[in-house]
Amino acid sequence: MEIEILHYIIIIIGLLFLLMATGTWISFALYGTAIFALMFLGRGNMHGILGSLLFNSLESYTLVSLPLFVLMGNILIKSGCSESLFRGVKKILSPFPGGMLHANILACSIFAACSGSSTATTVAIGGVSYPELKKHGYARGITLGSICAGGTLGILIPPSIMMILYGSLTGNSIGKLFIAGIFPGILLAGLFMSWIVIASILHRDWMPKRNSFGKGFSYFFDILSALLDMWPVILIISGIMVSIYGGYATPTEAAAVAAVIAFLLGTFYYRKMTVKLFAEIIQETLFLNALLMISVVGARALGMGLSILNIPRELSLFVNSLPVSIYVIWALIVVIYIILGCLVDGIDLLIISTPVFYPVMVNSLGFDPIWFGVVLTLLVEMSLITPPVGFNLFVTHSITGGKNLEDTIKGVFPFVIAMLVCIILLTIFPGIATYLPSITGR
Repeated sequence: MEIEILHYIIIIIGLLFLLMATGTWISFALYGTAIFALMFLGRGNMHGILGSLLFNSLESYTLVSLPLFVLMGNILIKSGCSESLFRGVKKILSPFPGGMLHANILACSIFAACSGSSTATTVAIGGVSYPELKKHGYARGITLGSICAGGTLGILIPPSIMMILYGSLTGNSIGKLFIAGIFPGILLAGLFMSWIVIASILHRDWMPKRNSFGKGFSYFFDILSALLDMWPVILIISGIMVSIYGGYATPTEAAAVAAVIAFLLGTFYYRKMTVKLFAEIIQETLFLNALLMISVVGARALGMGLSILNIPRELSLFVNSLPVSIYVIWALIVVIYIILGCLVDGIDLLIISTPVFYPVMVNSLGFDPIWFGVVLTLLVEMSLITPPVGFNLFVTHSITGGKNLEDTIKGVFPFVIAMLVCIILLTIFPGIATYLPSITGR
């Protein structure tokens, strides 16, 4: 690697972390670093590039789906949908080893398929489930761990805000990214539930005696009752999936339809939607979307700065020259993400790292871009539950009474191991993520 390029990398990384260390919002830190790279390290007049970049970064039909999915998730949270969902899942899973802890994971998985947001999933399900689990005598550690880890499924199971951002930054199909996340999401939920089963066998004192299946057809009637509780969520999930993968709508159009369905359910079925509540929902949606859009502009500006300075190309050439297996390089990148995930929030980590690692992983090492999007999303998930700044740790800590954060950290550790196992399985068997996209045209 040329010495000049190495100097550029050190200067850009140093400036970015310096701005972040001063408390600058990550979006403005990205954009400020990009301006410095373009204006002072680049060659020629960069004023015109910055002006067109600001406009073109946001003029994206794909990005319109982002506020619509956020809007839908906010409506579902405020309407009380999560309460009926958890009630229904509890009826189905409480007789199994691990009991109601499984309901946490499955309810998070289902709600994630509507909200697309990890934070929304954690708040919606955790806020409902924690009092129930506490009342029934479940150990605090594994209860908090299942809430915290289950919430991360919100950014892997489609629709996913992270996948929308990844697709917009790399130019990959949002529809293919969505469908690629289905099997990995189910696999990860299965690994989470497997740990709960193991814990229920090894630590019987962590949970109460589980419910029986009942006599005769009683459990069958419990399932029917559960479906009645869960049908609104099933309707929304079906609407999103069928419209996208049936070829009837783009992800953006499906997001609009899902938001309308959520609004109608909140108004006429749950009967909680008021003008004041809807105004609050719109305000929260606009605020979050504004933060995300500024981050997208900053990431694209930084990506352009890196490209003009030939940093991705030089990194790719350097990686190709290393006398090691591509899987050794991939393992090193995973370690880098785990370390950065302990220091940087999930969305920020994805936005910062994608312009740097995407060219290396896809263009240089030859990994599938859809597969990388799924695994990158999984790595970002892990950053949400790793201390010291794992965002879901603090969300869970807050909604469950704000006592000892150490209980949450200890409880979530086995679920972090499950995520690492999932990453290893996806690396050994990439078809888990790539099979569905390969047989669909969306």
